[in-house]
Amino acid sequence: MTKANLNWVVLGPGAIGGLIASALLEHGQSVSVLPRESGPREINWQVTHKQFKADYSAQVITQPLAGNTVFVIAVKAFDVIQALLRITTLHGFNKTMPIVISHNGMVELPELLKELNLHPLVTTHGAVKSQSENGNFCIEHRGAGRSWLEVGPQGRNQPTDFAPGLVLQQAFPPLTLEQDLSERRWLKFVINCIINPLTAVHECANGELLKENWQTQVYSLVAEAVAVAKSHNVSLTTEECYKEVLLVAKETALNHSSMLQDIQQQRRTEIQQLTGYLINAGKTAGVATPTHQQLFNEFQQRYNG
Repeated sequence: MTKANLNWVVLGPGAIGGLIASALLEHGQSVSVLPRESGPREINWQVTHKQFKADYSAQVITQPLAGNTVFVIAVKAFDVIQALLRITTLHGFNKTMPIVISHNGMVELPELLKELNLHPLVTTHGAVKSQSENGNFCIEHRGAGRSWLEVGPQGRNQPTDFAPGLVLQQAFPPLTLEQDLSERRWLKFVINCIINPLTAVHECANGELLKENWQTQVYSLVAEAVAVAKSHNVSLTTEECYKEVLLVAKETALNHSSMLQDIQQQRRTEIQQLTGYLINAGKTAGVATPTHQQLFNEFQQRYNG
């Protein structure tokens, strides 16, 4: 069993970041936290699974960073650039340090950040973060899922050479190491562009989208998104994506999408990084997305952006 000597720094942590941090601690890894705001030197949290609860704690990072630091950034898409910029200012940071990064939506990074050692993570785990009465936070692990980690960048590493990936495989299973996650990231993006805004506009659980009266719109949304993906040299098919959308809606039938939860909690949504990005990418490539545009307009009218 691989026990790489790594120092993991988890940003936040939010729901998914906290889930990963907990798994790493269970696996005997050294984990510290880079909090969003200055505060106590130790962060405490609880993870609730279906069968049990567990308590965790981690120290806030001290600088300078150790040379064997690995970052885990799991944030909202609109926070990605700020999060990356923040870690580059930490004392001891260098751009060879691996950064495991997970988010919904698509983000265009400035050239400076493209040079970082980024390893996209796609996960289907479902988790929700909340605050407890004593001020600590709780993570409810609502749905066990699967994960994929890109070992790149640009195919530079073989899966067996990437120590953080091997540790995550053991600590946070099931996780698959892949050279290139472009197709898988686009597939998740397409799914999110349909389930999130539809359930937000109609204020319904994900399972509602399985009903027959939704299928014409859902299929049209999928077809347009796949056409945009193909303009980015991503070879998805409409039928494959349509089946995946219905599968996710079925597997998470009772759940509210992250976008609907954001609406309910009066938080900023990722509509611009999902539907907005897709529409703009379509315009750039000359691909029409009228069904997404109509859904985007409905969202804007309902929630004033």
